[in-house]
Amino acid sequence: MSAIRNSLVLLVLASAMSPSWLIISANGNVLPLFIKWHVYIVNGLSNNMTLFIHCQSSDNDMGNHNLSPAANFSWSFRTNFFHSTLFSCYIRKDDAQATFKVFWQDPVLFERCKWKNCIWIAKEGGIYIRDFQNEQDEFRYQWEALAGC
Repeated sequence: MSAIRNSLVLLVLASAMSPSWLIISANGNVLPLFIKWHVYIVNGLSNNMTLFIHCQSSDNDMGNHNLSPAANFSWSFRTNFFHSTLFSCYIRKDDAQATFKVFWQDPVLFERCKWKNCIWIAKEGGIYIRDFQNEQDEFRYQWEALAGC
């Protein structure tokens, strides 16, 4: 019985220290800790251009991938208990590159991703996230020219 009481006290303390755990979305989603998230990186480049990607978190390295036009790379995960899950990607096209966050603890991001699918699209004009709430691709990051290009 003492172990159950100690576990309950620990759970209450953890909840109090982590208010993002109790976020409730407009759609009624709760407890981001238990949601299985999916991140997609999409090659939306034209001119038959290949997109190189390398994505990782502090715990997981997704490896190097070359995406042909219109192809995508995806992975799934659950956030960690401390709500510090962070994934970032380095992507490169023929003449430019970008490094950016693709998942972090943020209620605005959760809404953009419709509490499940974060879709990032590399286009000529920059890097976009699919905003499901407004049914559009939202510009988020600018390409950086490669040295010597």
